[in-house]
Amino acid sequence: MEIYQLKTFVKVAEEKHLTRAAAQLFTSQPAISAHIKALEEELGVTLFHRTPKGMTLTPEGELLHRQAITILEAAEALKSQAMSLQNELLGEIRIGVHTDFDFMRIGRLHQQMSERHPRIQLHIDQGMSATIIPEVRKGNQDGGFFFGPCRLTDLSVTRLMDVPMAAVGPASWKDRIKDAGVEELAALPWIYTSSTCPFHRLGEALFEELDSEPQRVAYVDSEEAVRELIRAEAGIALLRYDDAVQLEQSGIGYRWPGEVPGIELQFAVQKRREREPLIEALSTCVKELWEVSDANVAVGVAE
Repeated sequence: MEIYQLKTFVKVAEEKHLTRAAAQLFTSQPAISAHIKALEEELGVTLFHRTPKGMTLTPEGELLHRQAITILEAAEALKSQAMSLQNELLGEIRIGVHTDFDFMRIGRLHQQMSERHPRIQLHIDQGMSATIIPEVRKGNQDGGFFFGPCRLTDLSVTRLMDVPMAAVGPASWKDRIKDAGVEELAALPWIYTSSTCPFHRLGEALFEELDSEPQRVAYVDSEEAVRELIRAEAGIALLRYDDAVQLEQSGIGYRWPGEVPGIELQFAVQKRREREPLIEALSTCVKELWEVSDANVAVGVAE
């Protein structure tokens, strides 16, 4: 029995599909099938039911799946303990980032990690808040930044800052925006994000006391797309305050002077892994970079 076979077993159980598991493990579907077949033959039990829709665990597979996770966690702990005995940390860390790298201080984070731990290699994945949290929970990313609250008990979450927000529209709409109340603002064309984006909830909070819904003309999932649609005079949208100021200074946008709810910027790692040396090194640099203390770290409640 090999560790890689157990990793394959656990990943197939999570994804319930050979092709998706192969993509997560950066290998081929035939290789995944071979790992599972070899493990089943060695253990003498059938681990999965093969169905047209994918793979489901057998009762024996359910029992052995829990034991496989325990074995993999023990192997990871052994590896981490061995690394902690060395003078230098060695390994790779994958981080999910959900917004502009400059705003997220990614260059400074890389520089700080490189100076302190030159043998740790950072992998930076661009994503969205709604996708980063599941990736951290699955272990596909070692840590991730995101906007909004988090109520998950398996994550250790550090609150980095409260990000001020603003409503900003095309500069040519200044006369329509500057004296507008909330109801008048809602009547303007709005660029919205999808319902999974934390910015969507901010829009709902801004207009929650109105009887009517804001006029939505587009749904997008990136701040870059929002900025481009404002440039194209498609509508008004919620953006980070610094983004709104930049658009205004460049002559592209105009900020509504009214009050807009802010949003939390947070960083998460798996709760069970937070004491691993690599994860501790990353978390320490993130906290120092954002000047936060351990008092800002919390675990959510069940969701």
